[in-house]
Amino acid sequence: MKSRTLAGHDGDAAAEPQASAGAHSPRPLFLKTKGILAFVAMVIYVMLIGTATEVQRQNLLRGVGKLEQAHRVEAQLLEINTSMARTLLAVNLTFSADDLAAASIRAMIEVEATLSLLESIQDAHPEIAGFAGSLHADVRNIAQAPNIDVLGRMRATLNGLIIELDRITQEAHAARLSLLDDYRQNYDRITLSGLAMLVVGLILLGAVIAIFFSRLTWDIRKLEAHARGIVMGRRDSPMHVTRNDELGSLMRAVNQMQEDLRQHERNIERARLELFHREKMVAVGSLAAQLAHEINNPIAAITGVASAMSQVQEAGRCPNRGCTCKPGLILEQARRISLITRQIADFTRPQTQQPELLNLNELVRNTCAFVSYDRRFRRISLTTELDDEMPAIRAIADHLTQVLMNLLINAADALDEMPSEHQGEIRVLTRVGEREATIEISDNAGGIAPEMIERVFEEYFTTKPAGKGTGLGLALSRELIQDAGGSIALESTPGQGTTVRVTLPLLAAEQAA
Repeated sequence: MKSRTLAGHDGDAAAEPQASAGAHSPRPLFLKTKGILAFVAMVIYVMLIGTATEVQRQNLLRGVGKLEQAHRVEAQLLEINTSMARTLLAVNLTFSADDLAAASIRAMIEVEATLSLLESIQDAHPEIAGFAGSLHADVRNIAQAPNIDVLGRMRATLNGLIIELDRITQEAHAARLSLLDDYRQNYDRITLSGLAMLVVGLILLGAVIAIFFSRLTWDIRKLEAHARGIVMGRRDSPMHVTRNDELGSLMRAVNQMQEDLRQHERNIERARLELFHREKMVAVGSLAAQLAHEINNPIAAITGVASAMSQVQEAGRCPNRGCTCKPGLILEQARRISLITRQIADFTRPQTQQPELLNLNELVRNTCAFVSYDRRFRRISLTTELDDEMPAIRAIADHLTQVLMNLLINAADALDEMPSEHQGEIRVLTRVGEREATIEISDNAGGIAPEMIERVFEEYFTTKPAGKGTGLGLALSRELIQDAGGSIALESTPGQGTTVRVTLPLLAAEQAA
C-alpha cells in the first residue's frame, strides 16, 4: 500500500533503551568524588617522585661517603709519601755522615715512624707487607751492628717502596676522580630527573584538567542545545549519555523529561483524535437522523403511491400492467433508502467507552457498509469473509470501529493512487483461533517498499501527500489494539499489496461468559 499512513514504535523504542540503560547503568561517579580521586592521584604521583628522589639521594650520599673515604686515603698516602721522603733522606745522609752509628740511629727512627704509618694501609694493600718486613729486618740488623751494606739494602727497599706507594697513590687519585665524576653525574641525573618528573607531572595535570573541563563544557553545551530543542518541540531521539556523574544524571533526567513530554503529547493527541472521531460520528449520526426524519415523509408518500399502484395493478385495472408500471421496484428502492438511513443512524449512535461483549462480525460488517459510501470506494471491490463460529469478544466498540475505519481508508487511499484501469480490491476476513480472534484487511495496491516496513508504525511518518495524512493513524490504531490486549502487524509485497493483521484475545470474553 504505497500511500498507507505509517506511525509508530519510535516513542516506545526510544523509551525502552533508555529504561534499560537506566536499569543497568553503573553507580554514578560524582564530580566531588572525581576531584578527590584526582587529588589522591596527584598525592600518589608526588609520593612516587619523592620516593624516586629519595632513592637517588641515598645513592648520592653513598657516593659522597665513598668520595670522602677516597679523600682520606689520598691524604693518608700523601702523609706516608712525605714520611718516606724524610726516611729516604735520612738513610742517604748516613752514607756521608762522620758518625755512622748516630746517623744510623736517626735513620732507624725515621724508618720505624714510616713502618707505623704503613701498618694502616697494609690490609688494603698486601703487597706492601714484603717491603715492611724487609725494613723491619734491616732495622734489627742496623740496631745490632750498623754497616754500609745494610743501609744500602734499606735504601734499595725504600726506593722500591716509594715506587709502589707512588703507584698506589696514582690509583687512589684516579679512584677519587672517578668517584667525583660519578657524584657529578648522579647529581645531574637527580636534578634532571626531578625536573623532568615535575614538568611531566605539570603537563599531565594540565592536560587532564584541560580535557576534563573541555569535555564538561562540551557536554553542558550539548545538554543546553538538547534542552532548547525539547522546548522548541524536538521529540525525535534521546540524548546519548556519555557521563556517569551529576551531569550524566541531569542528562538522563532531561531524556526522561523528553520521554514524559512525548508520552503526554501522545496521550493528548490520542485523546484529541478519539474525541474528533466520536464528534464526527455523532455529527454524522445526527445528520443521518435529521435526514431520515426529513426523508421519512416523502418516502412514506412514495411508498403509499407505490402500494396503491401495486393494488391497482394486481386488480387488473392498470392499463400499463406489465409495461412501464413497476410499483414493486419503487417499493424496493424506498425500503432501501429507509434501511440505509437507519444503518447510518445506528452505526453513528454514541458508543460507550467501556469494554463490553461485542459481535465482532457484525461490527466488521457495519463498518464496511458505512465506509463503502465514501467516494474513494466507488471503484473498489470491498468483500468480506467472516467466520461464522466467531464468539463474542470483550472490547470497546468505538475503538475497534476507529481502527477498522483507519485501516480501510488507508487501503482505499493506496488504491486511489493506482492507475484507473487497475481493479482495486479490498478483502476483509475474520477467523477464530484457540486463544485469539483475527481480523485481516488485504488490498492489491502497490505495496510498501522493504525499507519502509521497518518504519511502519513510526510516529508522524507517512508516505501520503502533504495535507492528506498526519502519520498518526496507525500509531493510534496500534495503541487502541494494545489497550484491548491484542496486537497489530503489517505484511507487504511490493507490486502485490499489503495485509494488516489485527489479533484480539478471546480469554476476556471466555472469562466474562
